[in-house]
Amino acid sequence: MWTLILVTLVVSGAPTGGVGTTTTFLDFRDEASCQTGAAALATVDQVTIQRGVQISPAAIYRIVAKCVQR
Repeated sequence: MWTLILVTLVVSGAPTGGVGTTTTFLDFRDEASCQTGAAALATVDQVTIQRGVQISPAAIYRIVAKCVQR
C-alpha cells in the first residue's frame, strides 16, 4: 500500500496577510499509481481570480506531493 501525502500552502503577498495550510492523504495499491498522482498534483502557482477581481499583491500557493510506502 502506498500513501500520497499532499500538503497545500497558501501565502498572502501582503505584509499583514495570512498563511493557510491543509494536509490530505490518498491511498494507492502500487507505487506507479501514487507517483502518477503526485506528478499530476504537485505545483507552485499564483492565485488568480476571474472576472476582473484583483488581489494586490497576489497570493502564492504550493502543493507538495510525496509518496510513502506503508
